[in-house]
Amino acid sequence: MMKYKWMGVILLLLPFLLSSCNNSDDVLSIFTGRVWRMTYITKRNEHGWYKFPGVDDSIYKSYEPMNGTRSFVIDFTGSEDDNVVNGDFVGSNSVKITGTWTANGVSNFFSSSIRNSSVTDSKDTLGKYIIDGIKNASSYSGDENNLYLYFEYGSEMLCIAFAPER
Repeated sequence: MMKYKWMGVILLLLPFLLSSCNNSDDVLSIFTGRVWRMTYITKRNEHGWYKFPGVDDSIYKSYEPMNGTRSFVIDFTGSEDDNVVNGDFVGSNSVKITGTWTANGVSNFFSSSIRNSSVTDSKDTLGKYIIDGIKNASSYSGDENNLYLYFEYGSEMLCIAFAPER
Protein backbone atom coordinates (compact mmCIF):
# COMPACT_ATOMS: atom_id res chain seq x y z
CA MET A 1 0.00 0.00 0.00
CA MET A 2 2.87 2.40 0.85
CA LYS A 3 4.43 1.71 -2.56
CA TYR A 4 1.28 2.96 -4.32
CA LYS A 5 1.20 6.18 -2.28
CA TRP A 6 4.74 7.05 -3.43
CA MET A 7 3.82 6.27 -7.02
CA GLY A 8 0.83 8.60 -6.68
CA VAL A 9 3.04 11.39 -5.33
CA ILE A 10 5.51 10.91 -8.16
CA LEU A 11 2.74 10.97 -10.75
CA LEU A 12 1.38 14.18 -9.23
CA LEU A 13 4.81 15.85 -9.31
CA LEU A 14 5.84 14.60 -12.74
CA PRO A 15 4.05 17.32 -14.78
CA PHE A 16 5.71 20.05 -12.68
CA LEU A 17 9.15 18.48 -13.05
CA LEU A 18 8.78 18.10 -16.80
CA SER A 19 7.39 21.59 -17.35
CA SER A 20 10.32 23.18 -15.52
CA CYS A 21 12.83 21.71 -18.00
CA ASN A 22 13.73 24.29 -20.62
CA ASN A 23 16.81 24.21 -22.82
CA SER A 24 16.55 27.77 -24.03
CA ASP A 25 17.84 31.09 -22.76
CA ASP A 26 15.52 33.90 -21.79
CA VAL A 27 17.00 36.07 -24.53
CA LEU A 28 14.82 39.07 -23.78
CA SER A 29 15.96 39.26 -20.15
CA ILE A 30 19.61 38.70 -21.12
CA PHE A 31 19.84 41.47 -23.71
CA THR A 32 17.22 44.02 -22.72
CA GLY A 33 16.41 45.98 -19.58
CA ARG A 34 19.92 47.29 -19.00
CA VAL A 35 22.69 49.13 -20.81
CA TRP A 36 25.78 47.00 -21.46
CA ARG A 37 29.33 48.41 -21.11
CA MET A 38 32.11 46.74 -23.09
CA THR A 39 34.86 45.51 -20.78
CA TYR A 40 37.23 44.05 -23.40
CA ILE A 41 37.58 42.05 -26.60
CA THR A 42 39.38 38.75 -26.12
CA LYS A 43 39.85 35.27 -27.55
CA ARG A 44 37.01 32.90 -26.74
CA ASN A 45 37.35 31.50 -23.19
CA GLU A 46 40.17 33.89 -22.29
CA HIS A 47 40.32 37.16 -20.36
CA GLY A 48 42.17 40.35 -21.17
CA TRP A 49 42.53 42.34 -24.36
CA TYR A 50 43.13 40.73 -27.73
CA LYS A 51 45.94 42.69 -29.40
CA PHE A 52 44.71 43.94 -32.78
CA PRO A 53 47.28 45.14 -35.33
CA GLY A 54 47.77 48.90 -35.29
CA VAL A 55 46.19 49.41 -31.85
CA ASP A 56 48.53 50.96 -29.31
CA ASP A 57 48.47 49.76 -25.68
CA SER A 58 47.36 53.24 -24.60
CA ILE A 59 44.08 52.75 -26.54
CA TYR A 60 43.32 49.53 -24.63
CA LYS A 61 44.04 51.32 -21.34
CA SER A 62 41.73 54.15 -22.35
CA TYR A 63 38.85 51.62 -22.52
CA GLU A 64 39.46 50.18 -19.05
CA PRO A 65 36.05 50.21 -17.32
CA MET A 66 37.23 51.76 -14.04
CA ASN A 67 39.83 54.35 -15.08
CA GLY A 68 39.54 54.70 -18.84
CA THR A 69 38.67 57.88 -20.69
CA ARG A 70 36.82 56.01 -23.45
CA SER A 71 33.91 53.62 -23.28
CA PHE A 72 31.46 51.79 -25.46
CA VAL A 73 27.95 51.04 -24.23
CA ILE A 74 25.13 49.33 -26.09
CA ASP A 75 21.41 49.21 -25.40
CA PHE A 76 19.25 46.46 -26.93
CA THR A 77 15.47 46.66 -27.27
CA GLY A 78 13.22 44.04 -28.78
CA SER A 79 10.38 41.60 -28.54
CA GLU A 80 10.28 37.82 -28.37
CA ASP A 81 8.42 35.31 -30.48
CA ASP A 82 9.03 31.59 -29.84
CA ASN A 83 12.55 31.90 -28.30
CA VAL A 84 13.68 34.39 -30.97
CA VAL A 85 14.13 38.08 -30.19
CA ASN A 86 14.26 40.79 -32.83
CA GLY A 87 14.87 44.43 -32.13
CA ASP A 88 17.01 47.51 -32.39
CA PHE A 89 20.26 48.52 -30.70
CA VAL A 90 22.06 51.78 -30.07
CA GLY A 91 25.72 51.95 -29.17
CA SER A 92 27.22 55.15 -27.86
CA ASN A 93 30.14 57.01 -26.31
CA SER A 94 33.48 56.46 -28.11
CA VAL A 95 31.79 54.41 -30.84
CA LYS A 96 28.40 55.37 -32.25
CA ILE A 97 26.39 52.57 -33.83
CA THR A 98 22.74 51.83 -34.59
CA GLY A 99 21.07 48.82 -36.14
CA THR A 100 18.87 45.80 -35.74
CA TRP A 101 19.59 42.47 -34.11
CA THR A 102 18.16 39.00 -33.66
CA ALA A 103 19.03 36.21 -31.23
CA ASN A 104 17.78 32.66 -30.80
CA GLY A 105 17.48 31.33 -27.25
CA VAL A 106 17.77 27.69 -28.29
CA SER A 107 20.77 27.82 -30.65
CA ASN A 108 22.45 30.96 -29.19
CA PHE A 109 22.57 32.36 -32.73
CA PHE A 110 23.09 36.14 -32.94
CA SER A 111 23.16 38.47 -35.91
CA SER A 112 23.01 42.18 -36.48
CA SER A 113 22.58 44.64 -39.29
CA ILE A 114 24.22 48.03 -38.86
CA ARG A 115 22.45 51.17 -40.09
CA ASN A 116 25.02 53.79 -39.03
CA SER A 117 28.39 53.66 -37.33
CA SER A 118 31.27 55.99 -36.54
CA VAL A 119 34.21 56.37 -34.19
CA THR A 120 34.18 59.71 -32.35
CA ASP A 121 37.99 60.09 -32.15
CA SER A 122 40.16 59.50 -35.24
CA LYS A 123 43.00 58.29 -32.95
CA ASP A 124 40.77 55.50 -31.57
CA THR A 125 42.11 52.63 -33.66
CA LEU A 126 40.14 50.09 -31.60
CA GLY A 127 36.79 51.61 -32.56
CA LYS A 128 36.65 50.00 -36.01
CA TYR A 129 37.26 46.57 -34.45
CA ILE A 130 34.36 47.14 -32.06
CA ILE A 131 32.11 47.97 -35.01
CA ASP A 132 33.36 44.94 -36.98
CA GLY A 133 32.84 42.69 -33.96
CA ILE A 134 29.20 43.75 -33.53
CA LYS A 135 28.62 43.49 -37.29
CA ASN A 136 30.14 39.99 -37.55
CA ALA A 137 28.88 38.50 -34.27
CA SER A 138 27.33 35.10 -34.92
CA SER A 139 26.54 33.78 -31.44
CA TYR A 140 26.16 34.89 -27.84
CA SER A 141 26.25 33.60 -24.30
CA GLY A 142 25.49 35.21 -20.98
CA ASP A 143 22.92 36.13 -18.42
CA GLU A 144 21.72 39.31 -16.72
CA ASN A 145 25.24 39.96 -15.35
CA ASN A 146 27.47 39.19 -18.35
CA LEU A 147 27.00 39.26 -22.10
CA TYR A 148 29.42 37.81 -24.65
CA LEU A 149 29.16 38.30 -28.42
CA TYR A 150 31.35 35.97 -30.49
CA PHE A 151 32.77 36.72 -33.91
CA GLU A 152 35.44 35.34 -36.22
CA TYR A 153 38.55 37.41 -36.82
CA GLY A 154 40.88 35.67 -39.24
CA SER A 155 41.36 32.19 -37.84
CA GLU A 156 40.45 33.27 -34.28
CA MET A 157 37.10 33.21 -32.50
CA LEU A 158 36.93 36.44 -30.53
CA CYS A 159 34.51 37.65 -27.90
CA ILE A 160 33.28 41.11 -26.99
CA ALA A 161 32.64 40.99 -23.24
CA PHE A 162 30.05 43.24 -21.63
CA ALA A 163 28.94 43.93 -18.07
CA PRO A 164 25.90 45.96 -16.99
CA GLU A 165 26.48 49.70 -16.90
CA ARG A 166 26.52 50.86 -13.29
